[in-house]
Amino acid sequence: MKPVTRSVDSYPNHVEPPAPVRERRLTGSHWWDPDRLRHVDDMPRFCPACGGAIIEAGGIAIEYWEGDDRVYHVWCHQCAWTGNIVRVRRMVGHEAEH
Repeated sequence: MKPVTRSVDSYPNHVEPPAPVRERRLTGSHWWDPDRLRHVDDMPRFCPACGGAIIEAGGIAIEYWEGDDRVYHVWCHQCAWTGNIVRVRRMVGHEAEH
């Protein structure tokens, strides 16, 4: 019987990760932990249209970036609302005349 070789066996610098990604926790020792923590903090939890829970109810919140803005494209399973949610740090508006 021929021994099974994996494609990674041919690379001498390959290192197996200590645990699968899904089993890793936010320990603070990885370079990506600060961004992962911000992702968890900023992720929208409730639908702006119906107020229902997004992730817990089977909805979707996908993060992407536009310049310095963290944008979440959201779909609510309860009311089928779809849209982008962006944190507004400063809003400049006008005051209507009296």
